[in-house]
Amino acid sequence: MNAATTRWAAAPLARDRNHPLEGNVCATMWPTRSLGGRKRWFDELYVWTEGFDASTTQRARIQVAALDNALRMLENEESDSVAVTLSFGTVERHMDAIVQHLQRYPLVVHRLAVLLRGSQERMRSKYRIRALIDYLHTGRSAVGYRITEPRAGMEMRGLDLVQPDFAKVLAPASNREEFWTDFVSEARIAGIAPESLIVAGLETERQVELARAAGAGFGQGTAVRPPFRLPAVAAGGPEADGQAPQSPLLSPLV
Repeated sequence: MNAATTRWAAAPLARDRNHPLEGNVCATMWPTRSLGGRKRWFDELYVWTEGFDASTTQRARIQVAALDNALRMLENEESDSVAVTLSFGTVERHMDAIVQHLQRYPLVVHRLAVLLRGSQERMRSKYRIRALIDYLHTGRSAVGYRITEPRAGMEMRGLDLVQPDFAKVLAPASNREEFWTDFVSEARIAGIAPESLIVAGLETERQVELARAAGAGFGQGTAVRPPFRLPAVAAGGPEADGQAPQSPLLSPLV
């Protein structure tokens, strides 16, 4: 993944400029493809931190910056469709900034997919979450839900709140066919159509076979398509004189 990874210094995220953060914000693009055909859905802009643990506020800034990068990629025709993840907390704290970013690119928002994730126990305002979902649907953006629990039934409250167009899950660790079939069946009971289910982390052909046989519609992972590097424009501009591209974290965030 190193060749497919773009890194930015995390220093601009420091609360105190006299004590900059050490570490990096990293990003790569994960193709999401059909498991039963040749359909290409979207490329997910996946971000993570390296060398430091981001605070809640820092994670929110990173996610909003990723949204801006995704919209710029679409505007510059660098991808047909891009997905990003926003946590419930990010939506609650930066709803206005998120909407402002979306409003800057009215001609491409229908090619954006947004994955929501988070804990309802920590949620302060369901109204803001539902308001963003309605706004995204008005612009014809697909809204998904990232299932982080081992079973879909454990996230019924989140699924009921978001009522997603699709959901993403991590590939089960077991290689038993019954486990995968039960997993997809439980997702169906939770209201997720198997053809709208994305299974991430597919690293072997056996996993792809199991996901396909269970009825999952889409997959991510090196066994499906390897990740690729962000385009230079989306990453902050072409590199020059050996300098790293400007960090998107330097973009003004409201």
